[in-house]
Amino acid sequence: MHAEDELLESLKSFNDCEIRVYTRFATEWRDQRLSDGSQAEVSFWNSVISMLVEERHRRKEEVQRLEAMFQTGQDPG
Repeated sequence: MHAEDELLESLKSFNDCEIRVYTRFATEWRDQRLSDGSQAEVSFWNSVISMLVEERHRRKEEVQRLEAMFQTGQDPG
């Protein structure tokens, strides 16, 4: 579990372009592993993809919160 926490923390330092590139890479690698029949590796890559997508959603929500703060002058959170 410690490695997952470290990965989640390191994702915060990635820019959006890097996250998109790594998501595409992980998706392609997962698909290759799936066609090879390596179910354990497919599960691993699904986890990585999930973390990358969650980070993109977190950032999107943060941007929406900041936009609302700018428009209203109040923190909606």
